[in-house]
Amino acid sequence: MAPDVPTRPAAWAGVAALVACAALWSLNGPLIKLLSPSEPDSGAGVPGLTIACYRSLLGGLVVLPLAVQRARTLRNVPARWPIACVVAFTIMTACFVIATTQTAAANAILLQYTAPAWVWLLSPLVLRERPRRREAVWLAAALGGVAVIFFGNAGAGSRGLLIALVSGLFFAVLTMLIRGMRQVDANVVVAVNLLGSGLLLIPAMVLWGEIALSMRRTLLMLALGVVQFGLPYVLFAWALQRVEAHRAALIVLLEAVLNPLWTWLVVGERVPPATLLGGPLILLGVAGSMGSSARRGET
Repeated sequence: MAPDVPTRPAAWAGVAALVACAALWSLNGPLIKLLSPSEPDSGAGVPGLTIACYRSLLGGLVVLPLAVQRARTLRNVPARWPIACVVAFTIMTACFVIATTQTAAANAILLQYTAPAWVWLLSPLVLRERPRRREAVWLAAALGGVAVIFFGNAGAGSRGLLIALVSGLFFAVLTMLIRGMRQVDANVVVAVNLLGSGLLLIPAMVLWGEIALSMRRTLLMLALGVVQFGLPYVLFAWALQRVEAHRAALIVLLEAVLNPLWTWLVVGERVPPATLLGGPLILLGVAGSMGSSARRGET
């Protein structure tokens, strides 16, 4: 399907939504860490599959009232698009949460952000959107930061690192699928993804997770599902109707810098030295891409 060309004000509104989305998403590090470590009064931490399942269900229930009246917009795309979107979303979110419980939050989030490279390679085939050559320079700077962080933390929990890398691949797939569903109301896209993901994860949670939660964990899960997950995905889906997929994937790299910072401030998890080196490169890539677009009268 041919790409739409948004007006400049609409495109910049999409950029602002993506920045807000990245800030809210970045809260996942400290919230997951507060749920996953052992607690003196309740034994082992909450399993990753449980966190992923409840987070999706809670976020989906919040968005559902906004989506019901616009559900008919799903008819604007073939059924294979929302189905593929739910599958990609489920794999992405489950892998990310599990990776965050098995390795440093900085490692998990930054490996997830190999997504722009995958979007860069695949969006011409999937969406017929061709990234501009000048953006390759800023993409290289951002991914150079990701590479510094990856290789600087290579000795930490290879299983968690690999799972985070898989999350990055499916984040790229999800970004392109949501972009391809831009004829569907943004709230409908988010509700379908979150509720579909939660329902798909229920059997896995029953088999390998934990169903009952303490009051403290329930409150943390509500914050995770509503503030950190549901609301930013509304912003993300809305923004992808106004911003090209490869550019959106680059802007939300801001989460990769904020996530380790909040995790350090809240739970005291030390930011690895490699993150301190790679983070500025990511910021440079995001700022450079946005500045380049502004000089050309684009977004």
